[in-house]
Amino acid sequence: MKILYYSPHVQINMAAPSGPGTHIREVIHGFESAGHEVIRLIAGGEKLEPSSRIVVKSRWWKKFVPSIIWESLKDYSLLRLDKKLQAQLESLIEKEKPDVIYERSYYMMGSGFRAAKKFSIRFCCEMNAPYPEEKSDMSGKSIFFRRAVKNEKEQVNTAHKIFVVSTALKTYLESRTNNNSAKIIVTPNAVNPAHINTTEEKSQAIRQRLDIDNDAKVIGFVGSIFPYHGVDLLIEAFAVIQKNPDINIHLLIVGDGEILNELKSRTRELTIDHLVHFTGNIPHKDVYDHIAVMDITVMARSNWYGSPVKIFEYGIMKKCIIAPDVIPVTDVMKNGEDGLLINDNVESVKNAIMFLLSHSDEAKKMATNFHHKVSTEHTWQHVCKKILHEIQ
Repeated sequence: MKILYYSPHVQINMAAPSGPGTHIREVIHGFESAGHEVIRLIAGGEKLEPSSRIVVKSRWWKKFVPSIIWESLKDYSLLRLDKKLQAQLESLIEKEKPDVIYERSYYMMGSGFRAAKKFSIRFCCEMNAPYPEEKSDMSGKSIFFRRAVKNEKEQVNTAHKIFVVSTALKTYLESRTNNNSAKIIVTPNAVNPAHINTTEEKSQAIRQRLDIDNDAKVIGFVGSIFPYHGVDLLIEAFAVIQKNPDINIHLLIVGDGEILNELKSRTRELTIDHLVHFTGNIPHKDVYDHIAVMDITVMARSNWYGSPVKIFEYGIMKKCIIAPDVIPVTDVMKNGEDGLLINDNVESVKNAIMFLLSHSDEAKKMATNFHHKVSTEHTWQHVCKKILHEIQ
């Protein structure tokens, strides 16, 4: 089968070790490993050289422009880009004559399904978010909001199969587009175990560098430091737990983001900064080495639709997990069996950590259960086999 893999996202970096590029790279590799020919149209290219990085300049006048105008200008630029990409896509279709278009969809971009209609080619796509709603919540609405909603509906209606990361997103699309459930397939995110290369020596080196003694239990978080990941809840819960003189714990926070400085300031206010270690950004090849140091891994908060990759990264490392009780998590984890699922508050985080610290056998059993589940059901190889089964 000849598959045209299409990504209209303008900032994809296929060379990056994490982010959307990872997903694209793993899926393409999965298709090719299964013996299929893959033609690619990646709008942002497959490498992002230093000289070509997108730099967002500060515009002093932006604060005087109403949000709806600013967002409308950005959406208009996307529409122009979409038209340009459709011409490239149609040219590639005429040249390569693919059997199917497989698109990683993006907000406002409809070139994929329109080209598929024009050439009567099977069209399948991934939808990883409720794009119009997500964009509106994060950046604000534009005058093109209804057009974006219409585009989303047409995309789903045109597709032979839609792949989504959670049953919550599946339910959303069913209600918005009146499509039956057989067409929309849930394929949560995954990991590639081949990327793991941890050693005891590396773990010891990290502990020594951070001045964490071998008797200390390490509570950890890996990911972007944004409000919706709940690192603030984790810090507040940790501050309470560490007051217990019988508990020797450290907190390791790996990653960077918009509220990192606020969180650092908060640890100083709580006088726990000597026990809380912020690594900032680290190379992705070193992420698993840091997870290896952790005894309990935490993701305190998440949105209602996205499949958090970090729980699979924690799981493949056989770490006990505390995660939010939201549908994308319950799609893949059972509370008390694969980890502890919590409510969105400090008390819930604190109680979960305390339970795991005092029930090591139960913690180990849950970690083992979820590790087995990730190893057998949530690898990129498994995901690609499922996708190929549906699109052939």
